[in-house]
Amino acid sequence: MAFEPTALFVAAGICLGMAALGSATTGSGLRTWYPTIHHPRFEPPLWGFVLIGIVVYILDGVVLYRVLTVVDDRADQVVAITTLVVVMLYNEVWNAVLFRLRSPLAAFIGLLGFLAPLGILEVVLFAYEPTSGWLMMIYVVWVLAYDVPWSYRLWRLNAPDMRPR
Repeated sequence: MAFEPTALFVAAGICLGMAALGSATTGSGLRTWYPTIHHPRFEPPLWGFVLIGIVVYILDGVVLYRVLTVVDDRADQVVAITTLVVVMLYNEVWNAVLFRLRSPLAAFIGLLGFLAPLGILEVVLFAYEPTSGWLMMIYVVWVLAYDVPWSYRLWRLNAPDMRPR
């Protein structure tokens, strides 16, 4: 696989665009509301979440680059890129639901809904570019092993009937 600067710029541009979209749609809730609610004991500090987010964007960028440079069939590329972009957009919408709408319940339900496009992405990647499928599996494991339990616990800790009196 030869280095493809255009593919690198496209992959980086999509990831940076998603990061900018996520920042714009989060609103002030991350700074103003989120620190005031109850948090699961197993939650990393904010800088930890930022680091995880950066790793996910890098992972997405690597997968995008690989799809652009390894997958030969243009139709297969379009399917894989579209599926990945849908997953990335869904992730940014999830941030807006939690931080802008300030709803841990809606965020938990949204995360459960996120499992479907994430699963579809895995099927597509394993069909067209298995190395990227394995790379993205890191994120799938994170979502299933951490995000789902964390989101559930965040909702339960902040449900009106569960708040400490």
